[in-house]
Amino acid sequence: MHALEEKVDLCVASINSLHDAVARTNWAQLNRQGFVFELQQSTKKIKDIYLELGEINRELKLLLEKNTPELDTLLSEIARELTVLDANISMEQKKKLRSELVNERETLEVPDLYSSLQQKLLSLALKMRYNADKARNFLLARKTPFVKKGSTAKNLLEALQQREEELNELKQRNIELKRKTFFGTTSADKSISEIEVELNEMDKKLDDTVNETKKSLKTHFAQINYVEGSFVQLKSRVEEIEGIHAAFTKKAIELIRELKKERDFAKNLALEIEHDTLRARNEYTKQVLEIEDKKVAIEERIKENYGAELNALKKHLEEKNVALKQANKLIEQLEDEIKSKK
Repeated sequence: MHALEEKVDLCVASINSLHDAVARTNWAQLNRQGFVFELQQSTKKIKDIYLELGEINRELKLLLEKNTPELDTLLSEIARELTVLDANISMEQKKKLRSELVNERETLEVPDLYSSLQQKLLSLALKMRYNADKARNFLLARKTPFVKKGSTAKNLLEALQQREEELNELKQRNIELKRKTFFGTTSADKSISEIEVELNEMDKKLDDTVNETKKSLKTHFAQINYVEGSFVQLKSRVEEIEGIHAAFTKKAIELIRELKKERDFAKNLALEIEHDTLRARNEYTKQVLEIEDKKVAIEERIKENYGAELNALKKHLEEKNVALKQANKLIEQLEDEIKSKK
């Protein structure tokens, strides 16, 4: 059992290392080479953690105990995410293929994709940490039987087990609350999407206007001898519209980029808070259980020490009683002798 507890502790340490490694750099600011490097390192760590969790899950099932945490759902999700991550690594490494997949006007770096994958890895690390902590708490709770722990520890452990699912449900509410506080709404992603759709529609309308104006320009160009003045005016109008369209498109892209940065900041903040909360709560639980074990051990030592002293006192009293009985017999014999002499 100690070996399984050590495996869980090592797995938790690996998950914390993964989270810290992913969070220390803003992936949206990386170039393609830097992104590929970070993604490869993180994927390798996730594969190692996946193997560790699989071994822990197998040994937990062998316990054949009620309420044993199961990690099958988490392992399936990790396997799916690893498939996606490996596909992203392969695509980024093939520069030629990458160039064919993106528009010619776009660069090879895609900051939004990098930021999205970073948040996905942080969220996955949080899920792995949560499930690993559940396994560790389960092993700590079963280490000492409830009979030896006393009613206080028993109630504490039962309350902690009841709160596990509540905390998991509150996690999503916590993220939504952070979004509401930051954006003034609980649907930040939806609002950004709506804004982006609206801007795209406006851009399309402007583009249609430019195309129609260019068509009109071609028609007037054929009759330039008759409408030279109109041609000059129309050409100026086209240039004005194109300038407005270019300025509008630039501002729209900047707005979308800033909104996505704010959204990513809120998501990262929520993930960091949840990660720190889980770490602090489980350290507290571990310390409380360790203190309870020490208390039980001290109580047992006290019982053993006082038991030895009590036995010694009983033995001493028995010896005193025997001596007293013998003295009473001698007194009675002396009284009988005195009576007989009279």
